[in-house]
Order: sequence, then C-alpha cells, then structure tokens
Amino acid sequence: MQDIVFETLRDEILTGELQPGVLLNTLSLSSRLGVSRTPIREALNRLVSIGLVENIPHRGSFVRKLSVEEVLEVYYIRAALAGVCARLATKRITETQKKQLIELCDAMEKPDEDHKTMLQKNFQFHNIIFQAAHSPRVESLALQYYHQSEQFRALSLELPGRFEEACREHRCILQAILDGDNDSAEQSSREHQLNTARRITKSLGYKDDI
Repeated sequence: MQDIVFETLRDEILTGELQPGVLLNTLSLSSRLGVSRTPIREALNRLVSIGLVENIPHRGSFVRKLSVEEVLEVYYIRAALAGVCARLATKRITETQKKQLIELCDAMEKPDEDHKTMLQKNFQFHNIIFQAAHSPRVESLALQYYHQSEQFRALSLELPGRFEEACREHRCILQAILDGDNDSAEQSSREHQLNTARRITKSLGYKDDI
C-alpha cells in the first residue's frame, strides 16, 4: 500500500497535478486515496528522501518549490557523474546492455510515446549506463542525483521541443558508446544534462549562460 501511495503522489507531483508549494495534509490525502494515514506518512517520508517534498517544522509537508540555484547545483553534479559513467561504460558495457540501449532509444522515439512512459524508459536508459560503468560508488551517487532531479526532469519534458531534443541526445550518447569513443560519450552525456538545466532555468527566467 505504501508503494501504491508513493507512486501515486510521485506521479501527481511530476505531472504537475500537485503544484509546488501545495500542502500535503495526511488526513486529506488519506480520505482522497482511501487508505489509512500510516502509508501516507511513509510515502511522504520517501518523497522527502528523493527531494520532491519538504517538511517544514510546525507547518507540515509541502511539494517543493523550484529554485534556479538548486536546478543548477543538481544538474552540474549530474553532468559530472553522467559523464564519468558514460566514459567508463564505453569500455565495459556488454553486448546485451548495448542491445537494451538500442531498443530503448527506438522505443522513446515513437511518436505516441507519452511523458510518463518516456520518464520510465529514460530511467532505464541511464541506469543501464550507470550499471555498465562497473563502479559501485559512482553508480550509487549517479542514482542518488538522478532521483533528486525527478521533478525538474518531468518539468523539462513539458517544455516545447525538449521531448524530441532529449531523444536525439540519447541517440548521440548511444552512438558514442557503440563506437567505443569514450571522450564523445562523456561529452554527450554531460551536454545532455546541461541542456536539460538550460531549458528549465530559461523557463524560470534565468538568462545567464550555463
């Protein structure tokens, strides 16, 4: 039940159904979702741990508000980690993992792909590269910051043209890995993350270069 509540609230936050700054009252959520308050509280704690919800003392749990500074910080870190993973993965990836990446790129480029499905396949794509790096510490950090950027990533796909742009960037990363070009794989992976940050911060009124 906790997993169902967590996934429901997570999806509502990522799709914008629950807007930043909204109070997440356990009693109201319990009534709306038809569950007891215990799985609600457990789900909220998990959402706090991945950065989608914040607890404010004496006030309650709220959907986090977007901050340009936080977007930049998270995506600079993600860019560095994604680049390292891609560089390492280029020399260590298996043929099975290469095939999986090709299939995911093909699937994400289908015209009828919705954003929720895209987000799921996007995670699979990047997670394969994290795993292919064969560096447990780097993989753990990459996953940690991937989840911290979930809210931002969902927002970026709502921006005009970003969906298609992201697919092209995935294809560039994949091609570099298939070519065994670790420099290009690292650079493409870094730019993929920074491009997401550029699109998000621009939508928030940020005008400086990234």
